[in-house]
Amino acid sequence: MKEVYNPYGKYGLKRVINAATCLTRLGGSRPHPDVFKAMEDASRAFIQIPALQAWAGEKIAAATGAEAGLPTAGAVNALTLAAAACMMKGTELERYDPLGPSAPPHIIQRLPMHTEGLKTEFVVQKSDRNTYDHAVECAGGRIVEAGTPEGTTVEELEAAYNPDITAAFYFTVRGSKKGLPLDTFMEVAHRNGVPVIVDAAPDLRPKKILTHYIEKGVDLIVYSGGKHLGGPNNTGILAGRKDLVKLAHLQAYPFDGIGRGAKMSRETIVGLVVALEKYLEKDDEALFKAWEKKAMWIAGQLSDIPGLNAGVTYEYTVEEREPMTPLAYVTLDEEAGMETKDLHARLKEGDPIIETLYEPSFLIDDYQGKLTINPEHMLEGDEALVVERIKEILTQ
Repeated sequence: MKEVYNPYGKYGLKRVINAATCLTRLGGSRPHPDVFKAMEDASRAFIQIPALQAWAGEKIAAATGAEAGLPTAGAVNALTLAAAACMMKGTELERYDPLGPSAPPHIIQRLPMHTEGLKTEFVVQKSDRNTYDHAVECAGGRIVEAGTPEGTTVEELEAAYNPDITAAFYFTVRGSKKGLPLDTFMEVAHRNGVPVIVDAAPDLRPKKILTHYIEKGVDLIVYSGGKHLGGPNNTGILAGRKDLVKLAHLQAYPFDGIGRGAKMSRETIVGLVVALEKYLEKDDEALFKAWEKKAMWIAGQLSDIPGLNAGVTYEYTVEEREPMTPLAYVTLDEEAGMETKDLHARLKEGDPIIETLYEPSFLIDDYQGKLTINPEHMLEGDEALVVERIKEILTQ
């Protein structure tokens, strides 16, 4: 194995070759150098954080087509703030403004415990349940499931709605394909006068996805800033109706509501905006072709190994089923002397660690039994290291 660039070597740590996807546990994405230049510049002086958030919110609103936007400390924090906004609708908090006098504690600090008189239920399709639902509960909300793991009918969705206590309907873009589609889900919610929150955290390829959900009429949309957007790993975006985004802002840092502990420094707010600008400048077609060429090269280099089957497949957009990321894939048969899942595990044992994806997940659910190699976040030359390691493991 040839010498590998490793900025963490001086700390005694292994670098990871990210052949998986944008994963929070791997640090998200690799932001454009201009993001860090802007962050360094922002670090040199001070600013009123609510004013900076409002400026960033205007940039987010313009990019998403929403009435308003808010930078958040990750997508999970955006979900918590979205839930809080829907719960605080109709309360005294609506009389306050993020750029005006602060709301008193007895108004702003009702969540998550003091929810008497508030609408606190969030209707979710049972087939869409995932670990990030906890963000709603962190705000003091309660999940109400509609349907079964096998799917939901319109009648079941209607039955889950309670006019006295339903705060919002909550939809996960990367959820199961067994549930009702977003359009139907949203039609039921809006017919009952209830807002719809959509978690589209990792769903930002191609660029048109950024405006897609607002154009469909979603009330609040959540995106990750630290994944395909290319911002700092600890950033997120909340966009949607102006009245709800304002309530979310009042619950966020630097105010004393439910989001007080999820701070965003002035540097990360500025970094997120610059990342958004760079994202909008991307050439989706050119990037796709470059990734596809690399995926084909990887598959070609591995195709002559006994017992190994290699090829190229694609990750698709959720609603239109358009190809958005080309992936090299590998499967092993008996001649290889090990199972595909074992190769996946062995790749993580070396130096550098090689992270791939194996088995369906909420990010990739069409590739049962395949080890997928994503070229999107590899450094130059990483593809050769991945090929070399696979050959080394199988020849051993």
